[in-house]
Amino acid sequence: MMVVKISTAICVCTLMVMFVNMPAGFADSHGDNTTINAVKQEARDLIEALKAYSADQREAAIQRSKRALDILDTRIDELETKIADDWDKMGSAAREKTRESLKTLRKKRNDAAEKYGSLKASSTSAWEEMKQGFSDAYEDLSDAWAQSVNAFEKNNTDK
Repeated sequence: MMVVKISTAICVCTLMVMFVNMPAGFADSHGDNTTINAVKQEARDLIEALKAYSADQREAAIQRSKRALDILDTRIDELETKIADDWDKMGSAAREKTRESLKTLRKKRNDAAEKYGSLKASSTSAWEEMKQGFSDAYEDLSDAWAQSVNAFEKNNTDK
């Protein structure tokens, strides 16, 4: 009986790891539109989940929010690496558009970090307001990431 429980737990953990990693790996083989759709879906899922968290479930909400930020940070790093790799191939107009796009993306990431800090430090009475503030900032960040990917892809095809 104990072996079955351990095996089941291992299977569940494996599936969870596959689920978390699937969007990034899937996107690599099917293009950036899949990645953009995955990020938008993840943002919607996080925002919906946060709505359901009460002040008593604060720690779980904070942990889920942190994981979502970490995943998006990884995607931002990947985008910046792609841009750096292709920088010399871009024309001056494409470079300028890419710089502006990354500047906006970094600002949105800083905004989300500030809201995340407020969420972590919030009192029970301010919980709902802080959840909404973080949700809005996270959605803006995921939108800015998608716009940056689109701009980079457009600039790459307009060489």
